[in-house]
Amino acid sequence: MGTLNRLGNLLEVKHDKIQSENASGNEDTYPLPPERRTFGPWEFVTLWVITGSFNIGGWTTGSSLIALGLNAWQCMITVIIGNLLVGIFCILSGAPGAKWHIGFPIIQKACWGVHAFRFVVIQRVFLACIWFSTQVYWGGQCVKTLLTAMSPAFANLDTELANGTMTTGDFVSFIVFTLLYLPLMWIKPEKYKVPFLISCLLVIPTIFITLIWFTAKAGGGGSFLQDVSAVAVQAKGSHLGWMMVLGICTNISSISVHIYVQSDYTRYARRPKDQILAQMVMVPLGTIIVALIGIICTSCAAQIFPEKSGTLLWEPYRLFSALQAHYNNSPRSRAAAAFGSLSFMIAQFGMVVANNGVSAGIDLASLFPRFFTIRRGMYLMACLAFIVQPWQLLNGASKFLNVLGGYGVFLGPMTGIMFADYFIVRRRLYKLTDLYKVNNESIYWYRKGANLRAFGAWVMGVWITLPGFAQRVSDPSVELAGWSHMYYFSWPLGTLLSMATYWGLCRLKPMKGIGEIDDEDVFGTFGRRTVDGVEDGSTSSAVEVEVEKGKGDVSVTF
Repeated sequence: MGTLNRLGNLLEVKHDKIQSENASGNEDTYPLPPERRTFGPWEFVTLWVITGSFNIGGWTTGSSLIALGLNAWQCMITVIIGNLLVGIFCILSGAPGAKWHIGFPIIQKACWGVHAFRFVVIQRVFLACIWFSTQVYWGGQCVKTLLTAMSPAFANLDTELANGTMTTGDFVSFIVFTLLYLPLMWIKPEKYKVPFLISCLLVIPTIFITLIWFTAKAGGGGSFLQDVSAVAVQAKGSHLGWMMVLGICTNISSISVHIYVQSDYTRYARRPKDQILAQMVMVPLGTIIVALIGIICTSCAAQIFPEKSGTLLWEPYRLFSALQAHYNNSPRSRAAAAFGSLSFMIAQFGMVVANNGVSAGIDLASLFPRFFTIRRGMYLMACLAFIVQPWQLLNGASKFLNVLGGYGVFLGPMTGIMFADYFIVRRRLYKLTDLYKVNNESIYWYRKGANLRAFGAWVMGVWITLPGFAQRVSDPSVELAGWSHMYYFSWPLGTLLSMATYWGLCRLKPMKGIGEIDDEDVFGTFGRRTVDGVEDGSTSSAVEVEVEKGKGDVSVTF
């Protein structure tokens, strides 16, 4: 036991803040002080450029929609409507973090309880393991395309591994990409401004230049703009209407994890309003632009590369590889493939580190604050990426991927509970110190650390869409009367049902501590107090945060 204790002490996170035996947290989970809040409107714009749209995921948004039997223009209607809604939901989800400067897992303690919040956070960690490793695999494919462009002989590393789901070239590229992004994990999230800017300067021009070249070469936007019969059965009549509905909700559900955890990023906002305009504009605009470009370039590729007939080149790295092969490894084609894959590879750094890495890191730091920081959580994800074996998932296990794609069935109700708790029940007020207590002194203790109202509301939001979801996973070509249509509305329907149920349960059995906030700014979160425009050297309290400027003598400088 002595050896284990010494090992535990060695691995323990060193704390600078005063902690009591009843508190649970560390520097990465406590409310952020002003010096760590560096995100202004432009930082949120670049955040969404890299993690939300101008990347491989944003480019391939249209693939699942065309599979529904929608032509390119119908796909774009669903993308526009869906992502306008996503922008609104992201602002709502990010509001608690922007105001109170705490991350997603800490916010869940308010509605689920100081122990039961683990039910939500563990699911998020599971999803992070899958998507983190998937993004690393895609980054490795960009490396493979880059190395093949630099030396075509690299393509000869084609010995099959893992039951034919990958080659030696794939695995080498996966390792190389891992070695490249590991040093980036040393950069703290509040210092992402320069990496984001570099990524934007590379990937944005690449995407538009790719669009110009492909449309010029194809003499237009290709055949998919009006007819997708070559790759899918065109939806018609009432079925078309339901597929449009499913397309809209698919756009929401596909990014439902990112919606749910927005406070992991908005907690870095200098001021609460800094996230609003940037996300309202950039969230839908970026995805709409990149999804349209992805569809058009894929449509053009089907015309330009007849040797790829029957193969849809959705992923940009496959598009660049096909371009190089079509022109027989000419210097120009290799240069184009190299620069294009390099740009998307750098964008993938943002997806791996800033997107999945940060969220997974703070989740683990909240579950195990004694041993995990954001950085340590990222390194664990890097190790798990090899264990998850994303090459197996992406080249097989299609039903498992369908489950992940439809996970909004479970996340929508969780998001609805958070919305109802923060905006309706608590009226946007938290008692920060009690979010870090793990005993019955906390107003978020409920019953043995669990709020049963949240579990009841979650079940109410899930059950109505679960049969249609199960049918979609087992056989997408068959609709279950009524239930399948419920599933098509899964995310918004589950969100609204859970919101209403949670609010109703809180009305039936009110919770204690509603409206309570701390009398002092214990964590030094809200800056320094000013009286008549002059700093008096003391910190503001949470009560003073609620006082509007102009009322009384005290105002708060954020």
